[in-house]
Amino acid sequence: MLALKSCASLVQPCQQAHPRFQQTVPGRERSGIIARIPAERSRLYVRALRGVSTLPHMTADPDTGLVGTLERFLREAGQVVDELNRGGPQQPSAQALAEALAALPACLDADAAARRAAVANRYLVSVLGPQRAGRRADETAGTYGRPLDVDALVSTGVVGMLFARADLDDHAVAEDLAGYLAGPPIDIWDYAVLDGSLTTDDPVPVVDGWELVTPTAEQLRELLPVPATAAYQPARPFDPGDYDGLTMLRRIDRDAEPHHRQALHWDVLYSLAINRPAHLLWQPLIALSLYDNPVLQLWARYQVEPGRRVDKLFDSVEWEVWTPDGETEIERPQTGEFGLSADVPMLRRFLAELAPRLTSALSNNKAGNRLRRCAEHFLTAGEHAHGEGEVLSELNADAVLHYVIVLEGLLTGEGESHGGEYTRKVSQRAAVLAGRNDAQRLEFEELVRDAYRARSIYAHGSELKNEIDLPKLRRVVRRCLLTRLIIGDPTAEGPLHAVADRALLSHEVLERCIREPFGQFTQRVRTGSQGGSDCLRSVCERRHVPAERRRSRADARASV
Repeated sequence: MLALKSCASLVQPCQQAHPRFQQTVPGRERSGIIARIPAERSRLYVRALRGVSTLPHMTADPDTGLVGTLERFLREAGQVVDELNRGGPQQPSAQALAEALAALPACLDADAAARRAAVANRYLVSVLGPQRAGRRADETAGTYGRPLDVDALVSTGVVGMLFARADLDDHAVAEDLAGYLAGPPIDIWDYAVLDGSLTTDDPVPVVDGWELVTPTAEQLRELLPVPATAAYQPARPFDPGDYDGLTMLRRIDRDAEPHHRQALHWDVLYSLAINRPAHLLWQPLIALSLYDNPVLQLWARYQVEPGRRVDKLFDSVEWEVWTPDGETEIERPQTGEFGLSADVPMLRRFLAELAPRLTSALSNNKAGNRLRRCAEHFLTAGEHAHGEGEVLSELNADAVLHYVIVLEGLLTGEGESHGGEYTRKVSQRAAVLAGRNDAQRLEFEELVRDAYRARSIYAHGSELKNEIDLPKLRRVVRRCLLTRLIIGDPTAEGPLHAVADRALLSHEVLERCIREPFGQFTQRVRTGSQGGSDCLRSVCERRHVPAERRRSRADARASV
């Protein structure tokens, strides 16, 4: 590294032009606010700082003057960079330039104006790391607004924008920066990225405050801190172009607060530690999974204060290589089959019918906890699956185990003992709930018995000779889960398992207690649409989606 000039000579012009600097950040001339600047270029910094420090100062009103103060800072910062560019081809590091800009009187003015505006806006930001000197914290260990310091100048992309001399609107940048620094408070969102292939123009309400969206790259860019400079941010949590059009869940996080520096989300960390991140989102994921048979995977979660801060909680998006012309290789997210053939208006009606039933089922703590455990095992069965539940041969028995646990949780009563009779009861009850006619009921009863045998072989450490048809078993389990939510448990006629037993012997009970409520539900969902989701067709019918159709949506995005 080249020889360095003393920091004190660089800070001195700021002290002369702006005496307040000494009191605001005491000792900075000794600790060095300008990082390693080559000696032959340090004179350029001094001239640049002296030149801009003589400009007239603007008085910032706490509410309306912050944007103007930030525009003035951006103009002066641009002059600094222009002076450096005239001095030769060698460029300082981003850190060095950020430290130089943070010493400008205009930056100090903007930081003070942001503080005043944040107080006026009551924009309290939790301090999760070392607090900046000179910014008073209140009794809740928070501080009003975010500091316009070296870290902010680099992370928001301001330094990168100046380095690139990007032709951006200073007013637009200043407006975004003002919101980042001083608020006012806005809703903070929880975003979950899924591997679905759904496309919807408007949010689709799901359950428990969650809604389904497929945001565009531009909409995703608006979520990043200071969107105007998003392209110049060195550590963006995600690339809006890469995630363009992906299926996502989102809802407002009422417990979240604005914060500075990375926050720890212990519930998410624990779910990752036990390899069960989807369990925290079991309600919206099970609601969507009951609509169609293809597996829906949870890929990533982010906490988003739009335009101000994005925290990556985890991200495990799966990528594939695509060669559109046979030569050029492009990486893109490897989306699954869920949503490829979805009728979005029908999905919307399905969820509108299902959500209150799911909410009602959870109002009973005991029954709700049992339903939650069933849903978690259903999601676990599909963790390593693709398509409609297919897994590697080595994982077939493990998936079967979880599906059988779901059926037992749904279809057994307290005090019923395990054994051959237990297997017969669960198999028959599943068949009567899922089968549409006698042939299907016989087929499903045999399928569930085979699943029980496979589970027993797996539990005793033996190897399966014949794998279970997982897509078909998944359909049976889904139909049982959906029927349980539609008719309830307990039903008006008693516990679900008891009703299923009586329906085996009475066609009248089968029609009145099971078939009619299910038919009324599906009729309301069908209204206004000629198509039908998988849940409204025969549960044993398997749809084949051509590979070229599975990729058509991603191909269209890539071509744009």
